[in-house]
Amino acid sequence: MKKILASCFLLISLIGFTQTDSLSVKDQEDLEKGLKMLFDSKISMDIDKTIFTQNEANTYFTEDQKVGIVGMVVPQAYAKMKAKLDEGNKKEGMEVVDKGELIIDGQKVLFMKSLTKNEEQEFIIMIYSKENNADSCIMITSFFEKSKENQFKPLVEKAISSAKLTQ
Repeated sequence: MKKILASCFLLISLIGFTQTDSLSVKDQEDLEKGLKMLFDSKISMDIDKTIFTQNEANTYFTEDQKVGIVGMVVPQAYAKMKAKLDEGNKKEGMEVVDKGELIIDGQKVLFMKSLTKNEEQEFIIMIYSKENNADSCIMITSFFEKSKENQFKPLVEKAISSAKLTQ
């Protein structure tokens, strides 16, 4: 169940950063390329495997699956992703509480912090994106209980700062 939840968060983040009202042929090709990148790309990132004991491809979970980190490659230039973030895409059941651009380990990183409620607990969903190359970005989506933000946010920031495409 929790893997399904993580997959939903992953798709929400992909759609949120790539959503347009109507798709041109180029946008449709980019979306198809993005889906191929999502399933075929291998992202190397510094993950504490003593905490994130479950791993499948670019997805890492704690043993109880209450915390997850998911990496993907999005076929959009950093500037376009930044413009989309500035537009502010609202998602039902999620409240965006902070967003913007920051520097992590000398790298420009876009971020969006959202709150959602599940089974009477509040969860934070953090989405970070950084440039991979001129045409794509690496995106890390994570979720964790709001009460554990101080514990897990640094681990997620370490993941995005170290993330690089290996395939």
